[in-house]
Amino acid sequence: MGSTMIAVIGFVSLAILMWVLLKGMTSPVIPFILIPVVTALISGFSISDINGFVKSGLNSVLSTAAMFMFSITYFNIMNDAGVFEPVIRALTPKGKANVFLILLSALAVTYVGHLDGSGATTWMIVLTAFLPLADRVGIRRPALLCVAASGMTAANLVPWGGPTMRAAAVLEMDVNALFAYILPALAVMVGLSVLTVWMLARAEVKNGAGTMIAETACTAGNHVEPGRGGFKDWKWIFNMALTVAVLYFLFSGVMSSYLCFMMGVSVALLVNYPNPKEQTKRLKSYAGQSMVMTITLFAVAVFLGVMKEGGFIEAMASVIVRIIPGFLAPHAHWVLALIAVPMMMALGTDAFYYVMLPVIIGVVEPFGISALSVAAVYLITGTFGSSINPSGAAMYVGLGLADVDVGTHIKFSIRYLWPFSIACMAAAILMGIVQF
Repeated sequence: MGSTMIAVIGFVSLAILMWVLLKGMTSPVIPFILIPVVTALISGFSISDINGFVKSGLNSVLSTAAMFMFSITYFNIMNDAGVFEPVIRALTPKGKANVFLILLSALAVTYVGHLDGSGATTWMIVLTAFLPLADRVGIRRPALLCVAASGMTAANLVPWGGPTMRAAAVLEMDVNALFAYILPALAVMVGLSVLTVWMLARAEVKNGAGTMIAETACTAGNHVEPGRGGFKDWKWIFNMALTVAVLYFLFSGVMSSYLCFMMGVSVALLVNYPNPKEQTKRLKSYAGQSMVMTITLFAVAVFLGVMKEGGFIEAMASVIVRIIPGFLAPHAHWVLALIAVPMMMALGTDAFYYVMLPVIIGVVEPFGISALSVAAVYLITGTFGSSINPSGAAMYVGLGLADVDVGTHIKFSIRYLWPFSIACMAAAILMGIVQF
């Protein structure tokens, strides 16, 4: 079967997947497994081929799945132990809540948490710290997800981050030089993320947030145990020190992320619940939340494996470039950047930079457009789609912690991220970073 037909089948499959997810017609597990398998069979691949594709996809998410199961268990133990209660009390003095200040604080933590370039780590840090607070003051969880997604736009482009390193590899240039070139645009991204927080805060206040403190459940649906939390509780002090230690090893890279949380869960259970029966009870109470999202991660791996290893992604990227009319060829870089967010959602990070970027460079270079300019526009715009990419495994860590389905997150956040990606591109053109 030709590459064009493979691409057409890929686009149809992706459109069906997005339609099912956004409509919330069924659990994400079902379309992420059935659609790619049927797609591969229609495309002429054998069962043996599909087995290989799926195995490759599963291998790519095993570490993330392990980290997710133990991280969500760890932070649920910490929530129940009242570790975050002092933070909540500090940001809600006398029972009053400043919604803008809370969301701005979440944005600041996002920037700090994403310094290691890991989306999964950032989702964990931001959501575990702010979900209990958001629930108390009536901030909707999709709004908190949107704040984190907005903060990860600029933070995602640090020199050691995946997108910038990929683009630098394509250009065969020093990654720090590329980062320095796009740095003024990152300042615009930071400004747009603060604007996002302001807009969300206004919307949440209109929705009733901040007017009353609601005694709602924390992340796992469990209430903080009476009397827990604060410097007078020795267990609180121990849990805080343990959390700092876990985060230190997580950021330092001395220990793998999943082993950090495996160790953390083991120690936390021993100290907080020394009775074996209570330990088992606690693990069972968290199992439902972690199991559902872990199953979803493995289902996403099936989709990733088939679409990547089956050649669908590469064929789709080639077709996107070929459909550009000839008179738009000199401007292909920014024309396609207008739809960089949905392209990132469709193709994923690797195909977006390793496949799309070099092809577009080849299209526009004869017209005097530099490769650096092309890389800049795709970094600046594509990063807005990274945190709402349905095939991005890290995003499901955040969705699992927040107990929000993928369709709700995409529909809520894309209203802010896509327009702001275009605004950022316009600013980059005006600043001379991107050639018109």
